[in-house]
Amino acid sequence: MSGPLSGWTITGDGVQVHHLEAGSGPAVVLLPGWSLTAQTFSAQLAELSLSRRVVAVDHRGHGRSSTPPAGYHLHRLAADLAEVLSAHNLDDVRLVGHSMGAAVIWSYLELFGTHRLRSAVFVDQMPCALRNPAWSDAQAAEAGATMDAAELFAFTDLLRGEGPDPRSGFLAETTSPGVSAQRLAWLSGQVAMLDRRYAADLIFDVATHDWRALIARIALPTLVVAGDSVNVPIASQQWIGDRIAGARFARVGGLGGGTHFPHWENPAAFNAALTAFWDSAG
Repeated sequence: MSGPLSGWTITGDGVQVHHLEAGSGPAVVLLPGWSLTAQTFSAQLAELSLSRRVVAVDHRGHGRSSTPPAGYHLHRLAADLAEVLSAHNLDDVRLVGHSMGAAVIWSYLELFGTHRLRSAVFVDQMPCALRNPAWSDAQAAEAGATMDAAELFAFTDLLRGEGPDPRSGFLAETTSPGVSAQRLAWLSGQVAMLDRRYAADLIFDVATHDWRALIARIALPTLVVAGDSVNVPIASQQWIGDRIAGARFARVGGLGGGTHFPHWENPAAFNAALTAFWDSAG
């Protein structure tokens, strides 16, 4: 069987958005997390495409997409997604967003509603990463607020600096102990494809959004997948599932512990969770 094919969308502001596509049938669109690429969904492109049309997107500046000097915020990525769906006649879509990719879906819902969508899967993304100093520990855990303003500014300053790329440390902290050094190096190479300056702009926008009010209004069949990662409190994933009527919840760990990348570390369990959800939700 041949591998996935590349496709392209030219956005309204002239950006070439790349995607990988495989299979035919009901449409599934996969959105990677911050600094990640469509290649991280290789196991989903291989397996889920046996019965579905699977499209994995490289956000602007990521992977093989072109790198414009602007547009690194969630609403622009959501607008890019809308253009991809329209350009490639993707309707009745089962959206899957990993980490920041889930926030792109939330932004899409805010801008475009449920147009072209059938269901959504949110994978290990907190509703609000930036902690309000007035919150209790329980409130912060439910929001998923794992950093304060000083930590956010320090991290983005490191990204914009000339020293070692802090994203390598982030990957080491958020993958499970079972991930080999070789695989971690590959993932670091994927991450490095996004220019550090634009990565800083984007993570600042992601961290400073609070999506809790929108999440409570979501009216799509929804699956929440938690990886038990150190950077996304499990309470925040349960909070999302509790706020969306009829939402389903699944915990998919990694190779020897919690992970922020369940689709990449444990694709068999991850794909099974998605398939069971789609089979039941239609």
